[in-house]
Amino acid sequence: MQVNTIDYSSVLQQSSSKKREENGFQNEIEKQLLASLKEQNSKEESTPEVEQFRKDLKSYGALAFVQKLNLEKIEKLIEQKRESLKKDLGLDDSTQPPLEGQDKLDALETLNTLLEDYIKQLQNQMQAKKELENRQTHSDSLFTSLLS
Repeated sequence: MQVNTIDYSSVLQQSSSKKREENGFQNEIEKQLLASLKEQNSKEESTPEVEQFRKDLKSYGALAFVQKLNLEKIEKLIEQKRESLKKDLGLDDSTQPPLEGQDKLDALETLNTLLEDYIKQLQNQMQAKKELENRQTHSDSLFTSLLS
């Protein structure tokens, strides 16, 4: 029978030197990562729009912020439609000769009616989109529960 003697001190030294090498490599990776992140952050200049976005997101919260954005989008669409209809109905400043009297009143009434119809159409589209998202979320959760 042969007995192998193990020099525990040499094994410990080898183990600790391997750990130092691994830690050195890991430290080097971390240093490079931090350097690249610092460089990237210094390159990114924060614009006023980005700062306002961050401020609004923090102050309103995610859901209210999205709702606010949607309302702004709707208001913008309505204003664009209003300008388009004014031009089509001859109510804009470039109409020659400008509408007067009863013609102008009729055109304004038509404008208001068309805008109300457009707003209802937008609301219906939003409602349909919301219902579709709700159904999709419901079916996704149902599918997930079936897989569990």
